[in-house]
Amino acid sequence: MNNDTLNELIREEKRLTFLIDRLEKSLAAAPEGSLRINNTGGRKPMFYRFIGGKKDLPHDARNRQTDSRRTSSTYIPKDNLSLAKDLAQKEYDSKILLWARRAEFRLKKLIGTYSHNEPEIIYNSLSDIRQSLVVPYYIPDDVFLENWLGKWNLDRNTIPKKDETYSERGEHVRSKSEKIIADKLHAEGIPYVYEPEIILDDGERVYPDFAILNVRNRREFLLEHFGRMDEIGYCKKNIRRIEEYALNGYVLGDNLLATFETNGNLFDPKYLDILVNKYLK
Repeated sequence: MNNDTLNELIREEKRLTFLIDRLEKSLAAAPEGSLRINNTGGRKPMFYRFIGGKKDLPHDARNRQTDSRRTSSTYIPKDNLSLAKDLAQKEYDSKILLWARRAEFRLKKLIGTYSHNEPEIIYNSLSDIRQSLVVPYYIPDDVFLENWLGKWNLDRNTIPKKDETYSERGEHVRSKSEKIIADKLHAEGIPYVYEPEIILDDGERVYPDFAILNVRNRREFLLEHFGRMDEIGYCKKNIRRIEEYALNGYVLGDNLLATFETNGNLFDPKYLDILVNKYLK
């Protein structure tokens, strides 16, 4: 099982945990009883609220002492259709909750049987001599990061920088917005390089604002800040650039990220927070 598969399982477990919490809260607030439907004789369905035992109590009351012999069935009039909907939702939520709990249990067991860093632990347990003699199946994170940082050609962009703006790491960046991005990545401990040189398939050399590595899943991202979106010529040029990136394997919304601003709408760092949390951690 590779890291991408394991990470997807962990994400699915988190989604199930969130769903279970949501369902439990919904069922705790659900009305007592269950829905019965009379749809005989081709007539319009008639709805009844049936109360009869633990299964018809609200979710948070199932452990309370109750007389399971007490039963009742009450007609739900048309002007109270919301009650029928709530009771139908309750039954559906109960079934989904049962499935989600079972699925979460199975996922926890599967995730628990696999340690994504076990191959690294095995390799690191070897002596230096033995490490030099084997070809590892898993490259340790620090080695992978070192190799990734070392592959880039930097400081090749000859377009002059107009402003004297520097990031916390000392990079001479082109705008205050780029400084915000660089400083955010640095504060989060996310590896990046500024304006790396990339040679496209047609031989053109481009310099995206940032190349970024998600160390956890070892995915590489480019991030471009488009700062003059109110200028027609600038927009046309960069729409074409986005297409060129896609043709070279960097697809917007996948491994190509973008931030935007105009003179009247400045870059919002909260949007950057969303990108960082969704793609880069």
